Amino acid sequence: MTNLLRRTAALVIAAILLPCPAAAATTARYRLAGVLAVGPDYLGILELPAGGQVLVRKGTVLEGGGRVVLIDAQRVRLAFPGRPVMEVTLDGSGAPAQVPVALGVVQEQSDHGHIMIRSVDPDAFDDAVQRSPGPGGKSAATGSKGKDPALDTALRLAPILNLPPNSRVVAVNEQPVKSAEQAVKTIQQTFDQGMPPRLNLVNDGGEFRVYLKPPES
Repeated sequence: MTNLLRRTAALVIAAILLPCPAAAATTARYRLAGVLAVGPDYLGILELPAGGQVLVRKGTVLEGGGRVVLIDAQRVRLAFPGRPVMEVTLDGSGAPAQVPVALGVVQEQSDHGHIMIRSVDPDAFDDAVQRSPGPGGKSAATGSKGKDPALDTALRLAPILNLPPNSRVVAVNEQPVKSAEQAVKTIQQTFDQGMPPRLNLVNDGGEFRVYLKPPES
């Protein structure tokens, strides 16, 4: 074999063995841990390569510039600039949990920077949370392990109160969230006392404060 052929063969072998950065990036270990059906739409629980989970819907932007371009009952598709579209399928089997759209719960809303205000009908809220999946019944999301109470609370409340899909509810009335059931109960008790419940959320955009107030008569 001539020297030229040897050098060419060596370059070909090196090209085969060296990892391709773009390919490595597209196979990052995202995992779709669960799916929620909210009316005709879907929310997904996406586990991130660096750890942690976020609640996503179509259009959610991820770290690194990725965007959710499709989500249905069994899969989510992620698009990153300059890379092939990545499809992540749901582990396990079974239909996604159904979460009520809860029309009439939020009658008005306004978001100003990191302050969110929701005008909420307390009776409609009670009805919605009673019909939504929770502990003791069907899981709030197919495949969800329920290890993060802040995420579990967001999974239960986000479709009802129209909260950002990639949030975690970390506190209610300045008290750290220890379970979704307790968080819901605190909100209901605060409404019963004629006071506006207060939620603290965190997501990729930082910390947010949500005020729930009865509709003005």
